[in-house]
Amino acid sequence: MTKWFVNNNNSIKGPFSTEEIKDQMNNFSDQMQTTFLWSRGHSEWIRADKWNPESSAGSQNFNQANASAQMASSTEASSPPPTPQKNIFEKPGRVSKADVLEDIKSHIVEKFRVQYDLVDKGEMTKEELTTFTAKQEDVSKILIFDKKDKIWKEIYSVPEIVQRLGISRRENQRVPILAQFSGVIINTGAKINSRVITISHAGMGVTDNFELKLGETIQGQLASPHFYSPLTLTAEVTYSGLDGYVGLKFVKLSDEMQALVMDYIKRFGKDVDET
Repeated sequence: MTKWFVNNNNSIKGPFSTEEIKDQMNNFSDQMQTTFLWSRGHSEWIRADKWNPESSAGSQNFNQANASAQMASSTEASSPPPTPQKNIFEKPGRVSKADVLEDIKSHIVEKFRVQYDLVDKGEMTKEELTTFTAKQEDVSKILIFDKKDKIWKEIYSVPEIVQRLGISRRENQRVPILAQFSGVIINTGAKINSRVITISHAGMGVTDNFELKLGETIQGQLASPHFYSPLTLTAEVTYSGLDGYVGLKFVKLSDEMQALVMDYIKRFGKDVDET
């Protein structure tokens, strides 16, 4: 007998028999496109409004696995099936329902509802949100909707992103800048020449760079018409995006150079706030 699992709003329940699923269909009437079903042998979740266990398309994958399933004992056949995303269903022995549910949840992509400066930016995956945050001049304007508490919270409520980008509430605002960095990657000795587009007292952001990797350290000079002389600095990569944007934190910057950066932020940061 086919056993089905139901995924409704990331809540996994089951297993249910085909008849039980049919009886519950009325409960899904207003959520048919957001409710999904799955049983052993299927390669992916089936949307409720597409579910038809009698159709050839709906049972093809199940029939392929049915031959081996028929050889199993009735006790094992009644145990919850493993998910298709892993190969645990190929291993001998009984698979617990807890293992199945944990495996299913691990493959659900978490999404965050995002606002910037009170403007809705839609839903983003954690990777998309990390990239978005890394590019913002003032991360304090980023709000994340907490589904559990039903309230909007600052980006600092997502510790993985805060730690990855090295941001904090005490960090000065990132300010746009027209500058160029030239130097070397200390780890490899390779030369680097990148356009700098943002700067703060703690670090800088460069663009169009696909060579730098997370954890690498660079050393060289940052030149800009806004500074009377190039800034000699050492910085570590804290973020590296697929689009070529790289975030770095200053590891070594002299007091004189630090004073130039802070003066620039005070002068041009106000202009950014007023726009």
